[in-house]
Amino acid sequence: MHVTLDQARALDALARHGTFKAAAKALHKGHSAVLYLVDKLEEQTGLELLDRGGYRTRLTAAGAQVLEHCRQLLAAERDLVSACAEIKTGWEPSLHVVFDGVFPAAPILRVIGALHAEGAPTRLKVAADFLGDVEARFVREDADVMITVLPPHVTGLKVIKLPPLRARLVAHRNHPLARHEGKLRREDLDAHVLITVRGSDPRLQLSTVALERRSAVHLPDFTAKKAAIMEGIGFGWLPDHLMERELRRGELVALPLDKGSTHAFEPRLCHREVRLGRAASRLVDVLTRRETR
Repeated sequence: MHVTLDQARALDALARHGTFKAAAKALHKGHSAVLYLVDKLEEQTGLELLDRGGYRTRLTAAGAQVLEHCRQLLAAERDLVSACAEIKTGWEPSLHVVFDGVFPAAPILRVIGALHAEGAPTRLKVAADFLGDVEARFVREDADVMITVLPPHVTGLKVIKLPPLRARLVAHRNHPLARHEGKLRREDLDAHVLITVRGSDPRLQLSTVALERRSAVHLPDFTAKKAAIMEGIGFGWLPDHLMERELRRGELVALPLDKGSTHAFEPRLCHREVRLGRAASRLVDVLTRRETR
């Protein structure tokens, strides 16, 4: 069965205007042309769509159901026309961004807020995840852009290196490790709880990775992780941009680990090898020249 958009428009116009004459006028067609389109639609569907027995032509129950589907076709046509018009102006129909929660959300959200305020026609969606779950979500949801601190497994991506994010191994000032004199060794940490976000990943090359096999607490995000460290429950890695105030006030203390108590996360912005639309290009421009605050 091949239902044309002209047939769908004819049935829709007849339902809205009540007569073939009025429908023909609305469609700027001749009366016989509209009558032919509806007759052909009945022939192709094998259904009686119109009740012609009364003074006014009315839809049968079958005709009302077919009309619903015809209107869906017409709505899809309108969406396509709108999308094509947006694409011609450079705006992509949608932009789905997935980023690692260690990355500062503020610059991403500022771009999203600015685009919305400007009335950009692109539908915007942003989600956060952590470590390997970022790429898994990027693939599962067929997202457009991801910001990850791990080297991507997906092939065929355009990868742009972003400015590094410095993190430090910290504890609350009242935690026993914060009062330790001199360099801390692995054995000094063993008796204490390491706070992590959903575990770690050996690709990060953190100096504490071996400790996670022992006493560790895995939390869902960095907000919970920071809260646990501030409560003195344990120690862990936090990016500088999440704890500047606490470091400045001395509430958190950087731990002098002999194997290194600072780490540079290396975020990468990845997108599929296609030409970026205006919304995605704005995001890339801001993040490649951003400050992380």
